Order: sequence, then structure tokens, then C-alpha cells
Amino acid sequence: MSPLGNASKVQKAPNESLSRLVHKALDLNGSIIEQLFYEMQTQRNQKLFEEVRILCWVCTSANTANRSVHVKATWGRRCNKIIFISEEEDDFLPTIKVDARPGREGLWAKTVHAFNYIFDNYINDYDWFLKADDDSYVLVDNLRKLLLPYDPNDPDYFGFHFKTIVPRGYMSGGAGYALSREAVKRLVTRAFAGEITKCPNQTADGSEDADLGRCLDYAEVYPGDSRDEKGHFRFYPFVAENYVHPDLSEREWWYWYFIKWPHKGGADCCSKHPITFHYMTPHHLYMMEHLVYNQVMFSVTDVMAAENPGPDNIEQAEQVAKKITVGSTTTTPSATSLTEALVQSTKQPKS
Repeated sequence: MSPLGNASKVQKAPNESLSRLVHKALDLNGSIIEQLFYEMQTQRNQKLFEEVRILCWVCTSANTANRSVHVKATWGRRCNKIIFISEEEDDFLPTIKVDARPGREGLWAKTVHAFNYIFDNYINDYDWFLKADDDSYVLVDNLRKLLLPYDPNDPDYFGFHFKTIVPRGYMSGGAGYALSREAVKRLVTRAFAGEITKCPNQTADGSEDADLGRCLDYAEVYPGDSRDEKGHFRFYPFVAENYVHPDLSEREWWYWYFIKWPHKGGADCCSKHPITFHYMTPHHLYMMEHLVYNQVMFSVTDVMAAENPGPDNIEQAEQVAKKITVGSTTTTPSATSLTEALVQSTKQPKS
């Protein structure tokens, strides 16, 4: 039997609501809805995978390499390429060994080595270059959605924006940051190559993210605004529970003095398309992976605009039913045809 299950002929009862009609038409007792949305999501993500090529580099160390194993098994699979930068060799990941001290004192050296390595080996193979820590979770598909409108040949730089230290601010290292191809070129050829003497050398042991912000600022690469249309952040330097709890706004915290844009806690804290969370345990990584990619939350009212069940929308719902049921014969249509029917039906009627 097709994974879509059997479609049934639908008859609209008098005064039947749009939501009820759609439930009948799409046979929610079967697997048809899950198959529809799985295919739609898969097609969209595959298209973005090809159009927005992202190399992810993960900062790790000998003491935390066990965390990188879980990164590789979860979100790292969605990067076009992933590399791990460490002061020690690890054949399993594998790592790229660089001359750096372990711990926070070696973060800047790893950052300099990583971008030099990327410039020498991959600069023309990918469009964007994401830095993340080994205790981060990245929704790479959402990152691609953010980056799609931008040209990688422009000097762009996205992340969680802190407003201090650097004149235009800098992006949090823990939340991760994405640099365009042109941004990496300027960073390496202008800042790291010595053209700009104010950029710290790789032996410095300051804050990696602020130092990178300084170098990029001198190389004329400035922080971009990655917030969504509602002004919500998409990159987060802490775990999600730090934001969703409503007492966030009441908390006395250094965070408020560093952030570029206003923020509040509670149900409306965060973007519907978040990109990163930080300080994530391996347990968090697998939980996020399961919730994001293996659970389906479906609302007929969202898909079919049932909040406005006017005559046009009822007609659209009936058209979906006709797509599913042809004549008096029970059919099993393809997921592609159902996807097309559903997408067409979701278009809002003209006023």
C-alpha cells in the first residue's frame, strides 16, 4: 500500500465547517498529512542545500571532543561540509590540529587558524562559513533561509549582536556567527595578513568573539541584522529555557548591558525560525533533533486559512477534495500532486 494511504470520496454536508471538510478530505487518520508536509519540507530544504552552501567549523578541544561526536551525529549532518578545529588530533571526528592552547586561552588562535585554513582550502567551494562551539545546536535549514536573500560576494556577518567593545558591536562567539565568502576573504587578506595592525595576532588570549569583531570592523565587514520580521533574535547565546521563562525581563543580568536590541522573556521571546542555541548538553542535542525533525505539529486552520471560511475558501477546500478523489473511484494520488493541490489551496483569496 502507498504510504499515503487510501483517499476517500468526500461529500460536503450542509453548513459543514472548512476545518471539518479538510479533515475529511485529507484523511487525518492516515499518514497523508505527514507525508505531504514531509515532502514539502524535504523539497524545500534540498533546494536550499544546493543554493546556500555552508561550511560549518566547530571549535572543540581534547577535553570536549566527546561533545563533538554528538554534533556530528545531529545538526552537523546538515552542513554542506563540517570541520572540527582542535589543539589535538582526533581520527574519529576527524579534527584539524592547530597550534593553540587548550581552554578559553586558545580560542582566538583556533579562530585565526580556522579561517586561514578555510581561505586556503575551501573559499571558492562554499558561500557561507559558520563558526559554532561543540556545545551548540544549529538549525542549519533555518540558517539557509536567513542567508538566501544575501549575496555571498558581499561582506556580510550575522549572529547575536552585542553592542559593546567594538564601535559597531560584535557577534557572540557562543551563539555562533556566519561570514560570507567576501567577509572571510577580507578577514584573512586584510586583517590576518597584517595589513591592519590593530587586529590581534594569533597568540592573543582575549575574547575570541570581540577580537574577531575588531578585525572585521577594521576590514570593513560590519554586523548584519539577523532578527526576524517581528524583531525576535534568531541566534541565542544560551539554552532555550533562559528565554522562554517569563521572569527573564525581571532578572538582573550583564546580558542587558551587552545586547544591541531589546528583548523580553516568555512565550513571545523567540523567533519561530531560530538558528542557534548555546550551552547545550548532548542530551539537549538529541532532544532538539527529535522535536525539530521527527515531530509534526499540524494545524488545519493555519494551512487552509479556516479562520476566514468564506465561500472562496470553501471552494478551495472542495478543490483539494477533488484532487484527492477522482470520480467515484478511490485513488491513491502521489505526494507531489497532493503537495501542489495543498499549496494552491492555501493561497489567500483576493479581497
